[in-house]
Amino acid sequence: MDKNNFITFVDYGSNAIRIGSYNKISKNFENHQEIIIQNLDSAISNQEKIIEKIVIETEKKNNEYLNEIFLMIDDLNILPIHIVNSKKLDESYLKKEWIEKIIEEIKYEIYKNYPDYEIMHTIIKNYVIDEKKFYELPENLNLKKFSINFLLLLLPKKVINNIKKIFALHNVSIKKFISTSYSKSLFYLEEIDSKNDIIFVDIGYRRTCTTYFENGRIEEFKILPIGGDHITKDISKVLKIDNLNAEEIKLNFDRVILDQKKNNTDIELIQKIIFSRIEELLEISTIFKDKKINLKNTKLIFFG
Repeated sequence: MDKNNFITFVDYGSNAIRIGSYNKISKNFENHQEIIIQNLDSAISNQEKIIEKIVIETEKKNNEYLNEIFLMIDDLNILPIHIVNSKKLDESYLKKEWIEKIIEEIKYEIYKNYPDYEIMHTIIKNYVIDEKKFYELPENLNLKKFSINFLLLLLPKKVINNIKKIFALHNVSIKKFISTSYSKSLFYLEEIDSKNDIIFVDIGYRRTCTTYFENGRIEEFKILPIGGDHITKDISKVLKIDNLNAEEIKLNFDRVILDQKKNNTDIELIQKIIFSRIEELLEISTIFKDKKINLKNTKLIFFG
């Protein structure tokens, strides 16, 4: 039996590592930490020191040993796989035991065909029963045939093993790998009272994750190799300034507009640089939407 009072989550970002612990007694998230990785290209050699610092600080704040964590990550190499499993039934009713068996069959096929990957999430998108779509498993429904549409998110074993090794040096095991953007989207979905379809766009440092929900159930998940750092580099290149100043302009764009020292030409140019990248993200973020579907009925929600 787990005697620890805290459940700890680590958000393993490309330019920052964040950690927080859920207190099982108070039922609150506590002891948040964030460490910014200043030099991404040299981060590999620094990861062990960063993790060591995080583990030590977490154990101090929680007043208990940190034995295991849930690790949240959005790696560019996450692989979304869509699978449809169709079956004919000898019996009239669909049983939950069959669903569990089908999930095990799906996992077996994934590991056989993608031996270099581990499954992060196995998601049931919907059920199609006698050609009717259901988002929840119906009870006591007569049927002859059915299919289940799955979405699985896979993470390369190489990525998993490298991270596990770093934490193992400090006697910390990883209980589960979780997609950061997918879990955030689920959280925001519960907070939003909307009948519209929703596309969540999570803009990260060097990647953007898009998650499309239809009727409250996930339909698509994509990771795009464009992020906030690309906007920074665009500003740096066009204005011929270093990345630090370009990042400052990007983060404080509203203040730049009000800055009397900047002439209108500079402001218009900065605006054009930023908006062109945002437009690109918008265009790519909606690319998986059926062109027959009116995007006016779809909410776009940005975070990051």
